[in-house]
Amino acid sequence: MVRVKHRYILVQIRCNDRPASESVAISSQTLRSYLGAQVERYYGEFGSASMIWLNVIYFNAKTHLCIIQTRHGPHRFITSILPLLTIAGSEVARYRTLYVGATLKQCQNCIVKYQQRFINKTIGEYRGVLQKQKLIEDVTKMKKL
Repeated sequence: MVRVKHRYILVQIRCNDRPASESVAISSQTLRSYLGAQVERYYGEFGSASMIWLNVIYFNAKTHLCIIQTRHGPHRFITSILPLLTIAGSEVARYRTLYVGATLKQCQNCIVKYQQRFINKTIGEYRGVLQKQKLIEDVTKMKKL
């Protein structure tokens, strides 16, 4: 019996029309269907058939981070087309691959480091203690995966 290996791709999605501090609302189903359609466009039926196990398992609207789960092997299709993608939902956007890992735990560690840098960079813009606490709660909000 052979075990199924997964790869987790940490992606940052930046909308061109919005500032970096503004949140973005994209549903995971919309993102999944867009990725599947683009893989089919670039790799044909073989690429489309390999995307059966494609899942978007995490998306943070404040930091624009997303974790995509796919199988080992077809993950190369996703990582190769991400720089070519230009739309997120209904807006023009850029996709940046931050990390490709074999475990979800390693992706979470990378997210924690990124969130800490994001908080340190943007906390100076907020004056009140309540505003700072709200920023920290919004950025570090992590659903149970």
